Amino acid sequence: MTNTIEYPAVRQCFLARTADEMGDVFRLRYQCYHRRDAISERPDHRFRDSFDDLENQFSYLVRDSEEEALATVRISVVRADLGWIESPAQRVFGDHPAFQAMAGSSYVEASRLWFARTARRDSFYGLLGNMAALGERYGVEWLAASPRVEHSEVYQRLYGFRPMAEPRRYFGVSFETELLGIRLSEIRELANRVRWMGSVWEAARTWS
Repeated sequence: MTNTIEYPAVRQCFLARTADEMGDVFRLRYQCYHRRDAISERPDHRFRDSFDDLENQFSYLVRDSEEEALATVRISVVRADLGWIESPAQRVFGDHPAFQAMAGSSYVEASRLWFARTARRDSFYGLLGNMAALGERYGVEWLAASPRVEHSEVYQRLYGFRPMAEPRRYFGVSFETELLGIRLSEIRELANRVRWMGSVWEAARTWS
């Protein structure tokens, strides 16, 4: 049966490129992680890590009509033939056979996904579009995510991700995450059947 559920369009979303835009990304990350006691207090009220300086890391920012930062996500593109081999999941699950099988081909990974208190749920739906669009652009085989354990079910229910490894403490934070994965071809098939999924993917093609 075809799923015809429609969700609202994602707010202004774009790839953060300038120092000011990345500053908004780091500040929003800090606000969200710190209020959940996932990281310790930092004097500059910013949260960044070594991955942010790598060529294969792409941070997206969602803003409202008044330019307030509402949501952010970082997507890693891993393709060994381009020399792009680093991602947070590799640091956490690199010795796991399921991850090694994924890394043996190519993948995109979503990390540092957080929302301001005022963000609407459509910001979360846009995550799939960002991942799928980058995966499509770079011709990867897999989409990977490592959400908090308590959020894993949402990824599975909305997007069809499957658990691939037992939970472990994630890179740079205090909580445990579960490695999830789905092939890009499977997401493409879902997008053909689920209207909102196809819509956010199409919109994200202009952001990547």
